[in-house]
Amino acid sequence: MATSINIPAIRGNIGNIVYYTSVFTFQQIVERVKKIDDELHTSKSLRDQLQRNLTENYKSIRDYILNHNDRFFNALVLAVYDGEPIWNAIEVDFKDDTYHTMGFLQLNGEEKIFPVDGQHRVEGIKAALKARPELKDETIAVIFIGHQKSPAGMEKTRRIFTTLNRYAKPVKLGDIIALDEDDIVAITTRELLESYPLFMGNKISNAKNSKAIPDTDYNAFTTLMSLYECHLTLYKYFKQQYDKKNKPYSSKEINESLKLRPNQQALNAYKSFVTDFWNAFCQSFNGMQDFKNNLNENAANAYRNKSGGLVYFRPIGIESIAHALLITAQRTPDKSLIEIVTEYANLRYNLADVPWKGVFWRQNNQTMIMGNNPLAVLLLMYMYDPNLLTQKEMERLKKRYADALQLENLEDVDAKLEELRRV
Repeated sequence: MATSINIPAIRGNIGNIVYYTSVFTFQQIVERVKKIDDELHTSKSLRDQLQRNLTENYKSIRDYILNHNDRFFNALVLAVYDGEPIWNAIEVDFKDDTYHTMGFLQLNGEEKIFPVDGQHRVEGIKAALKARPELKDETIAVIFIGHQKSPAGMEKTRRIFTTLNRYAKPVKLGDIIALDEDDIVAITTRELLESYPLFMGNKISNAKNSKAIPDTDYNAFTTLMSLYECHLTLYKYFKQQYDKKNKPYSSKEINESLKLRPNQQALNAYKSFVTDFWNAFCQSFNGMQDFKNNLNENAANAYRNKSGGLVYFRPIGIESIAHALLITAQRTPDKSLIEIVTEYANLRYNLADVPWKGVFWRQNNQTMIMGNNPLAVLLLMYMYDPNLLTQKEMERLKKRYADALQLENLEDVDAKLEELRRV
């Protein structure tokens, strides 16, 4: 049994909930906080459901604690029941005001404490402390709420549990790009926004966490989110090459790597790699060099307008090209990515022409068609070299292209695809 302790706290209330804000050391988390068991449900199947929600994500939190000196978490919300928690208020006078909300919360060690919000953080802390016991005196903010194992008490705590989880919003991609100091793609994207002419000034649209460029924006090459997605695609190829790995990294491995800031050498290498890519892209793709150097207003109007323009001046287009380049480079190890970029520049990119009419471009009302990214990637790879496609990919290409063009006869599809091979 844990010993009796008195912890400094601030008492507050919201609605009909009284809560106490304080801190727990990592050691106190280990000793006093347990997993949710029968506190919210008497049904075993429902208890098991909550236990299954404790995913492997706690290992990422453990690794974050072990590898980041500037680690920080938001507060845990902990429910307390049984035992005899006692609130000892302290009257504080300060500058002619008297405060009664500060004091000490006494826990005698017999109470049961479980996380209403922060299950993964609790388990991550426990795992980190097991690996490095010297972290035991580090502290994390905690908010205590009362709990009763009566039907009404369970209902009340369940409501708090669902409220905290239902209305908690994940960090938006735009905020990650702007703030994340561990994500190599976000870090590099920010640096290029301030130093690379293609992305400086108003040449990248930040359309309220959207990938769509506003119809009234005739200045931007693409959007912030699409630029990040392109750089993320490039990172998948870069990391495989940089680490000299024989096969591509999985999506899970890539996502995990973005949670840990690389050393400066890797950051410099990736930035140089991305810069070389965009240099080659601008030098090879029609209109890009002129646009890159054009400081006038409405510079993008010649390449993105009501008549269509160029595929790569549309976010969906540049992302598809980046994805196709990645797969092509992975399947063509005898060529550098820069060589492939130069060769891809010779493909067809007029939105109002084949193969994009009906795939990305709706000619009758001159609007973009969304959702055909997978088809676009296959079309690009086919135009570059049909032999790159597997048999299943070729079948998928024919079916999706036929659906996009509303063709029923497969021979018509073959003829359309053959047309794409004629320059």
